[in-house]
Amino acid sequence: MTFKSVLLAGLLLTLSACVIPPVPDQAVVSHSRGAGSGALAYLNELSRVAALTPEQRRRELAGLDAERRLDDARRFQQAALLEREDSADAFEHSLKSLASIDDTDPRVQAVFELMRRSLKARIELKQQTARAQELQDKLDQIKALEKTLQQRSTLPKSP
Repeated sequence: MTFKSVLLAGLLLTLSACVIPPVPDQAVVSHSRGAGSGALAYLNELSRVAALTPEQRRRELAGLDAERRLDDARRFQQAALLEREDSADAFEHSLKSLASIDDTDPRVQAVFELMRRSLKARIELKQQTARAQELQDKLDQIKALEKTLQQRSTLPKSP
């Protein structure tokens, strides 16, 4: 071996040590636009977000909120994080984030449509739950009023 090849081999070994290894339990997705690679990346992001603790989700969401401009991948990450929150406002914000992503891949569109349907159903469920609680409160008030009226009518009349 010549001096140049030894030097080149040493340089390549040094540079390869600088490469960041992939995160464990996270599939490596190529960035080529092959069939379904975008959809697979979005599905992997959903599963990654599902595995996060609530504190980790809050930190990531705060980091995304601090950024001025988000690319499509970051918008989807924000939508996935907001989907895990338990408020109708977060669901609405997640829907807006999804609407701002424009990807023409039909598989990606299918993932987005399923996520939109899920979010809309969860928003509707929240609204129906609030309405049911409101009606239950009114029913309890009517029962209490009925009970007081019955007690008044059963009291002995004094002469």
